[in-house]
Amino acid sequence: MVKHQNEADVCVIGAGISGLVTAKCLKEKGFKVVILEQTELIGGLWCYRDHGYGVMRFTHINVSKHNYSFSDFPFPEDVPDFPHNRDMAQYINDYVVNFGLDKLIHFNTKVDRVERSGDGWKIAATKTEKGGSHLSVSEEIIYHTKYVAIATGHHAEPKRPYFPGQNTFKGQIIHSVDYKDAISNGFTGKRVLIVGIGNSAVDAAVDCATTGRCKQVVISTRSGAWVIPNYIFGLPTDHYASRLFLWLPWKVSNFIFEKFVSIITGSPEKWKLNPKMKILQTQPTVSPTLIHHIQRGNIQIKPNITKIDGSTVHFTDGTSIDTDCIVYCTGYSISLPFLDEDIKRDILDNETNQITLYKNVFSPRVGSSLAFIGFVQPASGGILTMSETQAMWFTQLCRQKVKLPSPKQMQKAIKKENEDNEGRYYKSARHTIQKDPILYNDEIASLIGSKPQLWRHPTMAIRLLLSSCGAAQWRLQGPFQWSGASETVRNTPIANLYKFSSTCILLLILYVIYKLVTLFC
Repeated sequence: MVKHQNEADVCVIGAGISGLVTAKCLKEKGFKVVILEQTELIGGLWCYRDHGYGVMRFTHINVSKHNYSFSDFPFPEDVPDFPHNRDMAQYINDYVVNFGLDKLIHFNTKVDRVERSGDGWKIAATKTEKGGSHLSVSEEIIYHTKYVAIATGHHAEPKRPYFPGQNTFKGQIIHSVDYKDAISNGFTGKRVLIVGIGNSAVDAAVDCATTGRCKQVVISTRSGAWVIPNYIFGLPTDHYASRLFLWLPWKVSNFIFEKFVSIITGSPEKWKLNPKMKILQTQPTVSPTLIHHIQRGNIQIKPNITKIDGSTVHFTDGTSIDTDCIVYCTGYSISLPFLDEDIKRDILDNETNQITLYKNVFSPRVGSSLAFIGFVQPASGGILTMSETQAMWFTQLCRQKVKLPSPKQMQKAIKKENEDNEGRYYKSARHTIQKDPILYNDEIASLIGSKPQLWRHPTMAIRLLLSSCGAAQWRLQGPFQWSGASETVRNTPIANLYKFSSTCILLLILYVIYKLVTLFC
């Protein structure tokens, strides 16, 4: 039985950062928006929970606040460069209240089905208990909208590997989604094996080695990793992702970046990190302390697991260890359980985690009425700016100010992007949706007139070339122009290394010109 029905222009599924920024863009342009959130909290993974999905208790963002912020709502000055998850949760809450998004959210509302209905969409939902995981006895709620934005994220379903003999292990095995800290999880003083070497894996390993005072902490990795520090020459590392650097052929920029990281931290092989890929062929692991703990023997690095025999874990290099606990930091798969099966089959390959979406947002078959916001993995920097640029594009399509290409043209573009990705990134399920944020945002912003053009901002041209510029740069012009954008962009520092390099290049050019003039005059 249907409890009641709701009408709106747009339904946004998920009140994480991608869903919130989508609702804000739509609301800004006059749309009636409803946000459906399965839990009682906003912020998605940035909302710490004692149980279930969310950040670890100690998590800081690993992208600086300049490049991981809402474009027209900068972080307060007193917040550190890499905010703690408490700072993030407060910041997100302040954004929601400031723009009146809290009035749009239907909490504890689990979406069960999204399907076409005439020239619009029908969304069926039920109410949930606290935490969103246990359904109460509830009648169905129906929402009818013209447009739908799915912003549930690509970190949806934890991936749990199975190794031969795993069933003989009598200790504790968990996924990182359930790891909060060494004390809460009862790991204090124990021997811990971390499987994986992404950011969550490294954070958990360091926490076990410090807060947990664990007897033994081992990281097992099958592909190895490049580990980069939070700061390079006094500035957050993500500030070095500038247009000028990213416009270089990727193999050239890769060579430069690898040399800088090796100079600062030493060769990754020295610390047994043994990456199988180039540094720009993957999303680098960011940690200011991992190598420090490897140097002191607090954390060991091992290759892939071959088998588990009781409490003993064997590795491909022939070595083995005894361990009490195993934490799988092995990532997530995309999951869209509520989406109409015909549409889902057309969009998502469950085996490869590959999505068939034009610019990672729209299905060529469905068109612009259904958007997937945040289904993209940043190669550097954070996802927030990418989600916001996608949301701006979706809003302009809803306003009918711009149009999508034909389905055939979109399919062709998807094929080309997939081929480019295969040639650039290391083959892995985590890299199927990988993009460089600045280049991707420029591409999407150019479709709606929001890409910052150097000739329109001559006093900021050098900054737009040499600085990461932060989130506000895509509000310097276009339909979402913001009066505070210029000041906010100027507050994002230019790396001194770039200043020095560009000055040297300019002096060299002037010297060559001088010599040519004196030679022929």
